[in-house]
Amino acid sequence: MKKNYRWGILGAGNIASQFCAALAYTKGSHLFAVASREFSKAKKFAEKNNIQKYYSSYDQLVNDADVDIVYIATPHAFHYQHALLCLKHGKHVLCEKPLTLSYAQSAALVNLAMEKNLFFMEAMWTSCIPSINKVLDLIKNDVIGTVQYIQSDFGFQVPFDAESRMYNKSLGGGSLLDIGVYPIFLSTLILGEPVEIQSVSKLAETGVDYFTNIVLKYENGATAHLLSSFDFQTPVEAMIVGSKATIFIESPWYKATNFTVKFNDSTIEEFSAPHLCNGFEYEIAEVMLCLDNGLLQSVKMPHAQTLAVARVVDQILLQAGIQYPSALLSLQTNTLSVKQVPQAKIDNSSTDFWW
Repeated sequence: MKKNYRWGILGAGNIASQFCAALAYTKGSHLFAVASREFSKAKKFAEKNNIQKYYSSYDQLVNDADVDIVYIATPHAFHYQHALLCLKHGKHVLCEKPLTLSYAQSAALVNLAMEKNLFFMEAMWTSCIPSINKVLDLIKNDVIGTVQYIQSDFGFQVPFDAESRMYNKSLGGGSLLDIGVYPIFLSTLILGEPVEIQSVSKLAETGVDYFTNIVLKYENGATAHLLSSFDFQTPVEAMIVGSKATIFIESPWYKATNFTVKFNDSTIEEFSAPHLCNGFEYEIAEVMLCLDNGLLQSVKMPHAQTLAVARVVDQILLQAGIQYPSALLSLQTNTLSVKQVPQAKIDNSSTDFWW
């Protein structure tokens, strides 16, 4: 790393705690400030994580000139307004997934970040996990042949509570936005955007989905079967079927350490890459590498990837009849076409995968 980056954290919940553990582990990062709407919560979080500054408002943190980059760890219903706040104050941003509740909101943020010459990335940590990157390398190098089918799931049981983040519509509740974006990400990462989307959702009385079952069809004939659920536990595994071999990614696949390649002749190869910390360290290192190189986006999680997933999610929500009030926020900027977003370029040849 060319410098130490001083990180500010928006939100002091569980995901922020996990992220801070990886930040403390990652060379070149400095846990500098945290903000919560409750002063006592911010103070307690700062003391627990050895953070230098703590604030009782997000405005105070984004106005701190010493903060280099902000990690947004608030509930996703507020990502749009919080990312907007950070970008307007000239801060580089890493924002938890899903980036926002709609394509329109996400594209507006991408547009603003590009206009202000700021680094901006959705924190889809799966995109930076070494095992997932190795899977992508095998596919790109034609080791498994042409990908014909993807199966991926993410589900666990969450007792219904209308006021909880998981089921409250005003907080962006529902399995699709919370965990369904992971299987959709994997499919779009490998096959791109589908030409046909079919989905079936079971809705809770709050109007968000208990589960969503998705089938995607691609122009080359490939298909994907994806599932997210708060209604029941799923295997949380992924399978990628190619013309030469099939990749089986072990549970929990979205932060995979192990996977197996079974070739059509029954030959098997196994791969393993244990995390150095908890898995968040890879996206942190990626962000700082991009900042070192003056990039506005990551090659591992480019803006185009975020927007592709957002478009698919929009269509599934439309089919389910789900509409989030906060997704209808007035947008001050026009949406940005994916083709207008320049692709980042960087040499990752020095990356170690520990196979």
